[in-house]
Amino acid sequence: MNATDPKRRRLLQMGIAAALAPLAGCKIPFSMEQGLYNGCLAPEGQEVLNDPVVRAAWEGVRADRVWDCHAHLAGNGRSKSGLWVSPALDVPTTPAARARRTMFMNGGCMGTDEARLDAAMIERLRLLVAQLPPGAKVMLLAFDFTYDESGAKREDQTTLSVSNEYAQRVARSDPSRFEWDASVHPYREDAAEALAAAKRGGARAVKWLPPSMGIDLSHAKSRAFYDELRRHNLPLLVHLGDEQAVPGAERHEFGNPLHIRHALDRGVRVIAAHCASLGPGNFEAFTQLMAQRQYEGLLFGDISAITQVNRAEVVPTILAKREWHPRLLNGTDYPLPGIMPLFSVNGFVKAGLLEESKAVVIRKLRDVNPLLFDFVLKRNLRYDGAAFPASVFETRPFFEADHGRS
Repeated sequence: MNATDPKRRRLLQMGIAAALAPLAGCKIPFSMEQGLYNGCLAPEGQEVLNDPVVRAAWEGVRADRVWDCHAHLAGNGRSKSGLWVSPALDVPTTPAARARRTMFMNGGCMGTDEARLDAAMIERLRLLVAQLPPGAKVMLLAFDFTYDESGAKREDQTTLSVSNEYAQRVARSDPSRFEWDASVHPYREDAAEALAAAKRGGARAVKWLPPSMGIDLSHAKSRAFYDELRRHNLPLLVHLGDEQAVPGAERHEFGNPLHIRHALDRGVRVIAAHCASLGPGNFEAFTQLMAQRQYEGLLFGDISAITQVNRAEVVPTILAKREWHPRLLNGTDYPLPGIMPLFSVNGFVKAGLLEESKAVVIRKLRDVNPLLFDFVLKRNLRYDGAAFPASVFETRPFFEADHGRS
């Protein structure tokens, strides 16, 4: 059966659909408007990179303040350099799992050479960030293992792990283009020591994904960790709301945005990833917290992934809430912008949020540079006269802020 066989095509599409369903959720389907696969075009020499729409997106933005605050490292871990991947993810046994892995690898344009997949991911990312104006950077996220309440590491409940050492090493390989965020599970016996080491190593924040990592935001160990974060003046980038892309501990209740009050009440600056925009009632809970005066200057939202089809319904609200704009930070959630079915540029055009003349250029960017695709798309969204101001993209001051450290 060859690649053009209708039966084989149908089986492939069914596998991709099964793989993407957890990513896109049930409420809004994924989009096929730009096909299944990223073309992974050479990130240089493409005419679209010099298009007036792309150049105009940078007008009024200070590139040396643009730090993409949400970008993932990925691979298969076979380089033994600090990436760890569960067997279920690395060697999937079901068609849906294989299709999911294929889409992630394709989104990052990592190629098919399994022996050097880790390196290929970094090489591609270097090429992409090199096309941003001088001074612009990408913040690379570490991702800790799951730990249980006894402090034991649980590989059986972990899908992937990116060590602090690995994220730090990649960032240090090109400090003109990369920063990094640590990830320290609060249940670890050495959590305080690991956090202090990360701070010494230049970490700008700490990343948590509670539903997958099994982190109860109200747990006594979490509360103790918040005090350490405050002492080290490190913000917490935490996924709030439902999680459907990274299996793990499967503790979905740990994504409740209201539980982050334990960190806020201890004076920790918190960045709610994706503005808690997935799952029933979560965005409304985030909105409730943003309205509380005592959390001004403490609670922020990153707008990574909000333009995906499963979250895009919140975009008009976020644009319209101009009082939020000084508290929003841009990130791409790379490599997800490179996964073609997760975005619908047409959807924004139909909703009146994006001009078709801009959309033509933005579509072309996806195969060439997903980082630029994400940036140019968000810079061109409009709702009732409101747009994301330059400050949303100029995130560097937030991560360099002293925040009253003693």
